[in-house]
Amino acid sequence: MQPKRHSRALRRKSERGNVLAYTVISALFLFFAVGLGVDLSHLYLAKTELQNAADAAALAGASALTLPVGDRISTAVDRAVNTMNLNRYNFDNRTFSSVMDTAAQRKLVTFAINLNGPYISEDDASKAPDNIRFIKVFTPPVSVSIIFALPILGSSQNLNANATAGLSIPGNARFCIFPLSAVQCDNTDPACTLSDPNTKKSNPSELWGKCPGANPYAIQSYTVKDANGKDVTKTCDPTREFCPKCVYTMRSSPKGGPSAGNFNILGCAGNGDNDVRNALAATGTSCQCGAVSPGDQIETQTGIGAGPIRDGLNVRFDDYSGPLKYSDKTPPDTNVAQRKSTSGKPPKTTYDGISYQEYHDAKSTDGPPTFVAPKSGTGQDGRRLLVIPIIGVSNFGNGHTTVPIGSLGAFFMQRQVVDTGTGADIRVEYVGDNISGIVGLNPGGTVTSNVVTPVLYR
Repeated sequence: MQPKRHSRALRRKSERGNVLAYTVISALFLFFAVGLGVDLSHLYLAKTELQNAADAAALAGASALTLPVGDRISTAVDRAVNTMNLNRYNFDNRTFSSVMDTAAQRKLVTFAINLNGPYISEDDASKAPDNIRFIKVFTPPVSVSIIFALPILGSSQNLNANATAGLSIPGNARFCIFPLSAVQCDNTDPACTLSDPNTKKSNPSELWGKCPGANPYAIQSYTVKDANGKDVTKTCDPTREFCPKCVYTMRSSPKGGPSAGNFNILGCAGNGDNDVRNALAATGTSCQCGAVSPGDQIETQTGIGAGPIRDGLNVRFDDYSGPLKYSDKTPPDTNVAQRKSTSGKPPKTTYDGISYQEYHDAKSTDGPPTFVAPKSGTGQDGRRLLVIPIIGVSNFGNGHTTVPIGSLGAFFMQRQVVDTGTGADIRVEYVGDNISGIVGLNPGGTVTSNVVTPVLYR
């Protein structure tokens, strides 16, 4: 037995150090595995940062596709490139301008009429901008260094990202509405017009829409996109309904309920005068009324005085009356111009108002009558645009009632609300169906709407 034990001991001595070798080799493989995981995580993070930058740039560019034809392409590229360069990558340490100047970055922005292309350059799109609905943005290709996995991945990897955004197909978006509704005639009542039977005024056209052209009350023709994205020509009677580019004087509803041509407070504005005043003055970012679509039911109310309505709406013109004060929750618009009337007699000042086109085109250097900056504090763009539901007059009854939303419309306040002895009169221009800055849904939906919004597709 002794010789066998001795031989086994000798063999074990010859194996001394094997465990150390296994440990070193295992540690080496473990190091590479951990290093590969770290580098792959780094690449994944960098790719995510690039994708976020591309998404933001595409949405920013798409928001310009609702602008007037002459401005939309160049402005879309400006917004896309500027927004992309607000982002960084590689642990938020690198800028895109360090790898490609902004002039060259403009070539990374392309446009198309259809989602699947073909996509064309800024120059080509500028030559035929009318039907452009989609924008694709690429980030510059960037080099991301490899630290641990050099033998496997090399010293660096080149990454980029792209995103496509565009205008949603009408009929598929939800909106955070303003706590008002616009009341118009029903199609089933040919005798109805936008006039107020509760006033003693003798002029039946007082609340009719006044449109461009020789005959301001003529039937209007305009083009919209249908559910398939095709152009459809529609007609509109400004004496009965709200037509794009036509100007209306909407009057506050009387206690007995609204007539066609009135505006009506929604129940989500609150119950008392102070609640309504504050709700109308707010920016709307809290979505107090909720995001709605046509066909939804919404509660309305009557009996709110004209004073609180004027107070709440007029903060947009830097007019803080009653208990309202300037704050970041109740800011004025960035442009409070409304053009003083030459016929107004002191001490009462009257205003003719400015058009939506003048409001859109005005710059801070223009000065009166198309640009006036607020004095109370920092303004907020777009405060004079009210996105509100349009409801047929037959849906209303006395007191609180729940009514179906017929469509959604955007109304531009040409001037502040005035008291003409009949309540609160709002002079608005119906902007129509191209409203930007609101997130839409997938175009495959079936809800009917008349508003187009920027959507991130892929």
